[in-house]
Amino acid sequence: MSQPGNSKKSSKKAAKGNPVVDWVVRGVVFGVLGVLLILALLDFRAKQSATSTAEAWRSALRAKGETSDLTKSEFSQIAVKGGPAITSAKAGANSMAAVTVETYVWKGTFRTYTVKVYFGLGNDPTVEQIEGPGEADPAT
Repeated sequence: MSQPGNSKKSSKKAAKGNPVVDWVVRGVVFGVLGVLLILALLDFRAKQSATSTAEAWRSALRAKGETSDLTKSEFSQIAVKGGPAITSAKAGANSMAAVTVETYVWKGTFRTYTVKVYFGLGNDPTVEQIEGPGEADPAT
């Protein structure tokens, strides 16, 4: 049988460990957490840029009201936050009176945020619809 005094001494030595290894492990853990935090903040920034830009466009569209339309020249004066990639294409068949659609894409670390702006006919076409983040849920 082993003596009770010897087992206490051996358990205390095993639990103490090497302080240098402990600090290295802590440094690696905090480093990984720091990188994940930075990546999450970059994704949050992309989402906020897309949402706030879409909301600014929607509020300008609402401010014009039913009596007048928001034209593309007025629309282009509204600031775009962040640095989205912009593409322009013909609108699909089911897109109301829209002829062209401009797609703004903000790339986050984990997701991509897209806002589509539909324009009508003419030299200075009107904004027909804006789709993207920040939209109120139609069911509510």
